[in-house]
Formats: sequence, structure tokens, C-alpha cells
Amino acid sequence: MSRTEQRHAPHWQDDPAALWRTAAGFGIFTVLYVVLLSLWFIGAAGLFGLGDPTRAVQTGTPGADAAGGDALASGAAATLLFLGSFAAALVALTLMLRLLHGRGLAALIGPWPLAGAQFLRVAGHVALLQAIVWLLPMPADLRPERHLGLAPWVGLLPVALPAILIQIAAEELLFRGYLQSRLSARFANPLVWMVLPSLVFGALHYQGAAGPNGLWFVASATLFALTAADLTARSGTLGPALALHFINNVLAILFIGFGDELGGLALYHLPVEASDPALTPLMPLDLATTAVLWLAARLALRR
Repeated sequence: MSRTEQRHAPHWQDDPAALWRTAAGFGIFTVLYVVLLSLWFIGAAGLFGLGDPTRAVQTGTPGADAAGGDALASGAAATLLFLGSFAAALVALTLMLRLLHGRGLAALIGPWPLAGAQFLRVAGHVALLQAIVWLLPMPADLRPERHLGLAPWVGLLPVALPAILIQIAAEELLFRGYLQSRLSARFANPLVWMVLPSLVFGALHYQGAAGPNGLWFVASATLFALTAADLTARSGTLGPALALHFINNVLAILFIGFGDELGGLALYHLPVEASDPALTPLMPLDLATTAVLWLAARLALRR
């Protein structure tokens, strides 16, 4: 197998050709995740008084009516609790891997020294390019508005950055680390092991509240998943995909975001909602940016 055809397919103790085991693994993960996620939000709502526990479980976001009436503080807390809820996915994935496959999360990442080196190289290239893209002038009706002061924003970084890392690690370990590696060990056709998990990943990012823009968000998430799948296949580790995902979400969550449940940690807010038609002309640019970031990551891996 050539370097450009290398796949991330760690050695499985069981037979990866047994598709029923892969399907069972995803099913077991889903059940465990739903249970643990419910416990997370019910416990958080009761402990911190963040709204209705039933609403939190149904929507996946705690309410922002925290005691004290500080809207900024409650918004940041809601975002942190949402990001932290992906710890439930990590625990569910860990339990499933141990029960069904007799292995741990670390095995899904690949060789640690190589994965770490690739993470740093890709993160550096992608961060620089993303900074250039985000500094480009926005249309007047989409010019970001200041949300948090610099001091409180910096003060939140020590908890915000690990929370984002938890979120992106859960998604990468499940979709690229588990599903892609299992399917690639069974099928040679990338339409199966690359495209299928990416379509599922994209579909799960559908936002009904975004209206017609919801399909654009699905397309954006699907394209991102395809780029992460390609980087994982070519590098042999999850390092590049984790780096790409981390930098992307840091910018979207900590720098410029929407004023919704995920916007509580943002330095700036866009003055529109996700459903605003003014965003539609920018969606193709978002897809093009993802493609350019993928090329930058590929370049980083060649050095």
C-alpha cells in the first residue's frame, strides 16, 4: 500500500469483517450515550439550576436562566455544559470498546508520537490560514458585534479550550477512529469507509432552526468530514483530523459565533441568526474555505 493510499485501520482483536459486530458496537454506543447524556443534563440542571431538566435532555442544551440573572455568565455556562456533555460520548465509547472489542480509546488514535507531531504541524498550518480568512472584511450587515470583554474571555479560555477538545475528540474517535477504521478494514472501496461515515456525520449536524440554511450546514459538515476522513486515511493517525477539527471549532466557538446556546463563549457574535437569508451567499465560500484548509493540512503532512 502506497503512502497516499495508507488507511487508518488499527489492528482489531476481533474480526473487522463481521459487520454485525460493528453495527452492534454503534448501537451499544448509542444506547449508552443517550443514558449518560440524560444523566449529565439532569444532574447539571439540578446542580446549577440551569433551566428545565426535561428541556435540557430533549434539546441537548441546558437553559440559560441561571440564578443571579447574569446573562453573560449563564450563556457561557450553558455553552460549557453543552461542550462538556461530549464527555458522555467518550465514556460510552470507552465502555463499548472494552465490552465488545477488548481495547481502549488510545488504540483508535494511532501511534502517539506520530499523531502528536502531525497534530502540531497541521494545527499550525490551519490556524494561520484560518486567521487570514477570518480577518477578511465581512459584508456590512454581517459585521460581528462584541459579545464578551477581553478579560472575561481570556479568563474562560482555561476551561473553554479543554471543553472544545473533549467535544472534537468524541466526534473524531467515533467517526474516524471507530467507524472509518472498522469499515476500511472490511471494504477496499472508499465510498464505503470514507463517504458513509461522513454522510452520517453531516446529517447529525442538521439544524432545523436554520431553515433553508440547514441543508447548507449539513453540506458543510459532510465536506468537513470527508476532508478529515482523507487526512486520517493518508496519515495513519487521528492527529491531523483532530487538529483540523480543533482549530475550526475554536474559531467558531471562541471567536465569532451565533448568539445561540453555542455562542456563550464567543468574543464576537454575528448580528444574525443561523436562518437569516443573508448567510446563504456565504455558504459556498465556507465550503471553499474547507477545501483550502484541507489542502493546507495535506501540505503540512508532506513536510
